Amino acid sequence: MIRNAVKHGTVTMTALYDTDLVAWAREQADLARRGSVNALDLANIAEELESMGRSERRALASQIRRLTAHLLKWRYQPDRRSRKWKSSIRDARDQIERVLEDSPSLARELEGIIKDEYPRAVRWTSDETGIARRAFPPDCPWERPELLDPDFLPDQE
Repeated sequence: MIRNAVKHGTVTMTALYDTDLVAWAREQADLARRGSVNALDLANIAEELESMGRSERRALASQIRRLTAHLLKWRYQPDRRSRKWKSSIRDARDQIERVLEDSPSLARELEGIIKDEYPRAVRWTSDETGIARRAFPPDCPWERPELLDPDFLPDQE
């Protein structure tokens, strides 16, 4: 149906891109598989490829923020430690590992992401615990190897 609409000019690729991203993506994939390179919506394909990269980076940043926040809670609230926190720490590390397996080039950006996300993790932790932001170190107290170590917890330092 979409192919006929495009053929007859009733729906342009840009209009389809703007109204139904999934249908547009399927159409683009079909055109690419058939070798119809000249029919591809190259400008929007480029935009989507860039968007995919940003999305993967945001996913990694989100998990770094969650991991760091839970490690801060683990360190600063030892009396409140729970299996749920430990499980969240493990899950964040698993998610980080998955993102880095799928997009290994993001490993080069990890230190910058940690630096960018740490203040957000501090705000999150402060909001959840009531501990003043100034009580936390100004920079992330853990290096990349500790953050990614599946067995590291701050009480083992």
